[in-house]
Amino acid sequence: MVRPFAVVGFTLFFVLVLVLYAGQKAAAAVLAAAAVAFVICVIFKSTRRDFVLPTACISVVAACLLGMSAGLVPQEAEELFAGSEHRVRACAVSLEEKSGGRFYTVVKTSEIDGREYELKIRLSSEIPLGADPYDCIEGDFMLYNLGENSRQSRNYYLSQNVFLGGYRVGEISVFDSSEKTIGYHVLMLRKGIRDSLNEKMQGSRGALAAALLIGDRSALSDEISDDFSSAGISHLIAVSGLHLSVWCLFVLKLFSAFGLRGRLPSIISAVFVVMFMAVSGFSYSVMRAGFMMLVMLMGNVISRRADSLNSLGIAITVICFLNPYSVLNSGMQLSVLSTLGIITGFRFIKTEHRFDKNISKVRICLYKFLDFLTGLLKSTVFACAFTLPVMILSFGKVSLMSVPANMTVYLPATLCMLLSGFMCLSSFVPFLSFLTAQLASAAGACADFVVYAADAFADLPCSVIKTDSKIFSIWLAVAFVILAAAALAKRLGAKRSFKISVYVCALTFAAVCVFSFISDRCSVTVTVCDVGNGSAFLVSKGDEAALLGCGGDSFGAERNIEKAVEASGAKRLKFLLIPRISQGESSLAEQVIKNCSPEYAVAAQTDEQLEDLLVGVPHTVSPSAKLNLWEDVSLLWNTDDSQSFAVLEVNSARILLVFKPGSNIEQSADILVVREKLPNDADLSRYGLTVISADYEKGYYQQTVLDLKGTDCASTASQGNIKITISPSGEISAERVS
Repeated sequence: MVRPFAVVGFTLFFVLVLVLYAGQKAAAAVLAAAAVAFVICVIFKSTRRDFVLPTACISVVAACLLGMSAGLVPQEAEELFAGSEHRVRACAVSLEEKSGGRFYTVVKTSEIDGREYELKIRLSSEIPLGADPYDCIEGDFMLYNLGENSRQSRNYYLSQNVFLGGYRVGEISVFDSSEKTIGYHVLMLRKGIRDSLNEKMQGSRGALAAALLIGDRSALSDEISDDFSSAGISHLIAVSGLHLSVWCLFVLKLFSAFGLRGRLPSIISAVFVVMFMAVSGFSYSVMRAGFMMLVMLMGNVISRRADSLNSLGIAITVICFLNPYSVLNSGMQLSVLSTLGIITGFRFIKTEHRFDKNISKVRICLYKFLDFLTGLLKSTVFACAFTLPVMILSFGKVSLMSVPANMTVYLPATLCMLLSGFMCLSSFVPFLSFLTAQLASAAGACADFVVYAADAFADLPCSVIKTDSKIFSIWLAVAFVILAAAALAKRLGAKRSFKISVYVCALTFAAVCVFSFISDRCSVTVTVCDVGNGSAFLVSKGDEAALLGCGGDSFGAERNIEKAVEASGAKRLKFLLIPRISQGESSLAEQVIKNCSPEYAVAAQTDEQLEDLLVGVPHTVSPSAKLNLWEDVSLLWNTDDSQSFAVLEVNSARILLVFKPGSNIEQSADILVVREKLPNDADLSRYGLTVISADYEKGYYQQTVLDLKGTDCASTASQGNIKITISPSGEISAERVS
C-alpha cells in the first residue's frame, strides 16, 4: 500500500463527519457494516493482499468508536449541569475577549459543587472578569448548553472541546496562579503581539494585521469580516497553511542565505513551526498545516522525501484522535478539502504554460513571475472547487469573486503579514526599535490596500450567490454521482470521461447560479428576526431591504438583525419603520441607524431621544400611511392608542405584522406575524401560517398552544431567525435560519 496514512486519515475524516452528524444509531449501523466488510475482505485473497480495503474497514471501525465515545462527554455534562446554578472552581485557559458588548473567557474546571470534575466552559460577563491566563476563578455560575439554537455554532464549540456556557450569578473571586506554565507564556506572547499591533497600527490596520499574523479577529469589525467573506478571502484572516508555509519558507531561505544546510535548519524550523502553532491558538487549519510541515521537515532530517497526500493523511489522523469533534469545525473542513484539491489538482490535471515555448524571448524573472501567477490561479481554482460542498451546505453562500480577489490581495496580504511580524520583533528588541515606525507604516499601507480591495470586490454586483435553496443541494448530489461515474469510467479505459464530467459540472453549476440569481431577484423575503420579545421584520428584494421595527430584549438581537441583512444579500437598507416608542420596537434604533445607514425612515411616534437619533437621516413622522416599497410590494401601517400593525402585500400574498402585543385586529392574511402573544380573540382560521416573535419561554408556550389546536405555526423562541419567501407567483415557503 503506497499511501497508508492517506487511506486511514481520509476514512477517519469522512466517516467521523457522517456519524457525528447522523448520531449514535447511525454510528452503530456503520460500525456493524464495516465489521462485516472487514470479514469479507479477509476471506478473499485479492483484497487481503492489497491491504487497502481491510485498512479502510479498520479505519471505519475506529471512526465509529471514536464518534460514539466522544458523544458521551458532552451528553453527561449537559445532563449533570445544564440549566442550573453551580459553584465552580476553574482555571482560565484563554485570553479574555470582548464581543457584542460582553466579555468571554474559556475556563477549565477543577471542581463543580465541591466535586472534582474537569470540563471546559465559556464564561460570559457584562464586565471584565479581570483574570489573566491560568488564574484561578471561583464563584457561582448559571450553566447552559452552548449553541443549542444553531447547529453550526454548536459544532464549533464541540470542536473546541467547550461543552457548556456560563454566566455569573453572584460575586466571583480571582486568584493569581503561583505556577506559570508554558501555556501561560504562549498566551501572554500572543497578547503582547496583539497589543503591539493595535498600539503601533491604529484602527483597522492593527486589527487586520493581528488577524493575518496570529489569527486574532477580536478587534476586526463586522463590516470588514463581511467584506472578506463576500469577496471569498476569509481564509486570509484565519491563520492556515498559507501563513505557516510563508513563514517556514522564509526561515529556510534565511538559513540558506547564511550557508546553513543539512539537518540543523530543518530541526530549528520544526521548533519554529510548533511555536507558530501555539501562538496562533492551535486552530485546526494551522494544526493541519503544521503537522504536514513537520512530516516534511522530518523527511529532510532522515533524508526521505515526504508524500503530500500521505502527510495530509497523517495530519488528519493525529487531529482526529486528539479531538474527534474537530471534523465538525468548518475551518478544519475547508482546510482539509482545499489542501486535497490543490494536491490532487496539480497531480492529476496537467496544464502547460502557453509561454513555455517562448521562454527565450522573455527574461527569466518575468517567467518566474508568470509561473507564480499561474500556480496561484490554479491553486485558487482547485481549492474553491473542492470546498464548494462546505460553502453550499454549511454557509449557504458562495463568493463568485474568490478567484480574482485572491489573485489581487495575495501578495499585499502576505507582505502585510511579514512586515507586521518584523515590526513586532523590532518593538520587542531594543536595538531594532528604530525600524518599528517604518515597518508599521509599510504594513499599514498594505493593510489599507487589502481592506479597500475586499470592499471593492464585495460591492460588485452578484459578488455572492446564495446557495441555501434546495436546487444547490440537488446539484451537489448529482455532481457527486457524475464525478464518481466518470472516475469509474476512467479506470475502465475512458480517458477523457473525467475531464468531460468536470466541464459538465461547471456548466450546470453556472446554470444553477443564473437560475437562482433570477429567482432571488424576483422573489421577496420577509425575515422575522430572533430578537427576543420584540419586532424586527426585514423585507428584502434583490439588493435592497426595508426594516419594519427595530427592537428586542435578547443578547443577540442586534447581531441577528445584522445576520438577516447579510443573509438577504441586500447592499443597502432602503427604508426603516419605527412603529412605536418602546423596547420592543425601537430599542435598537441607534445601532441599526449606525450599522445599516437607512436611506429613509418613518417614525409613527417620536420622543426627544429618537429625534436626536434621526438627525441626518431623511425621515417623517406619520402614525399611519401607505407606500410602495417596490413595484409589486406595498406597505400599510397604523399606530394608535389601542393597536399597532402593518400590512405587507407582495404580489397576491398578504402578510399581517402585529407590533403591539395583544392588538385586536380583524383582518385576513396569508401569514400572521405577532409579537409575544396572539391578538385578543384572534380567529386563526383567517391565516395560513402564524409566526410568533418572542423569547424561549413565551414563544415555546404560544407555539405549544397553537400546535395543540392544529394550527400551522412557528416561533423564533431563541432558536434563530425565520425566513418567509414569496415567489413571483405568490407561492409561500417558510424555514428557520440557524
